[in-house]
Amino acid sequence: MKDILIKASGDVLNNEKFIKFVNEKAKQNKVVAICGGGTQISEALIKAGYKIKYDALGRIVRTQGEKRIVKKVLEKQKRTLNKIINSKNLNIVIPILKAGTVEAHINGDNLVKAYYLGFDMIYVFTLRNRVTRKKESFKNYPKVKVLGI
Repeated sequence: MKDILIKASGDVLNNEKFIKFVNEKAKQNKVVAICGGGTQISEALIKAGYKIKYDALGRIVRTQGEKRIVKKVLEKQKRTLNKIINSKNLNIVIPILKAGTVEAHINGDNLVKAYYLGFDMIYVFTLRNRVTRKKESFKNYPKVKVLGI
């Protein structure tokens, strides 16, 4: 039984190929899935009147209002994936770290890098048109396989 990390862009969570892949891996391995939601988060923040800003680590989320929106979107993504894939070997996480009472919102790809040493195999699912950029981001992480769908 291997420890497998799978990160999914929010744009691929409902994709049949992704669902089949996770189901297959979870049959005989321990799988942790990170739910992304970049597109959905940006849409929700803009709808609420926030301006989107980025730095080297990703989207900047400062106010409590922004943090609530991001968490709400990610928790919805997590519930969606949990309904689609129901396996005792699957643990779903969202890219929010806790340090004491502080929640630190982290880009899902950066969370993959933080977890890198703990997993035997790592897969990052994204849309086909983002594969080249993702592969560049993970070029120094040989265990990471970027898959476009």
